[in-house]
Amino acid sequence: MGQAEPINLREWSCHEKAASKGRLFTCGRPGRGTFGRAKVCPLAPVLLAWSAGLPECSSLHVVSLLGEKTSGFSEFDYYPFRSALKPGSGPSFQQWLQAELGKEVVVEEFPTVDGRGIPSDVLGAASSAVRRAFVAQRTVLVIDSAGAERTARVCEFAGFDAVPSRD
Repeated sequence: MGQAEPINLREWSCHEKAASKGRLFTCGRPGRGTFGRAKVCPLAPVLLAWSAGLPECSSLHVVSLLGEKTSGFSEFDYYPFRSALKPGSGPSFQQWLQAELGKEVVVEEFPTVDGRGIPSDVLGAASSAVRRAFVAQRTVLVIDSAGAERTARVCEFAGFDAVPSRD
């Protein structure tokens, strides 16, 4: 077993020191802190731990970079929810999060391939989504598999710096 859920939860600060802005966080997908890279469907307690570990807020704006592994395995195949961009039964990621958190949630999906970086058009679009939500004073969460590489590129491109940890 691995680290706590959500893995790599980190807050970011805006280069511009304007007041009345939102908050920005990054983290890894549900279950990554518990099972690492294993292709395991997280059990309900792990999913609950992930959602309970998210930042406190009245509403959440998620920018998801979840897509596929290099093998073509969908990163949504781990879960009881699906990508809103793909047809299927069951709740979308946004619907699942709203039910889990009991608050307003908006999920914008920008699918990427794990381990392959981010195409420039996706980087620009995801970064713009982060800026729009941040300026609208939302709590924003950018997620990818581990909450480290792709999430960092999006936040940096959008003009943010990681807040030093207090450890």
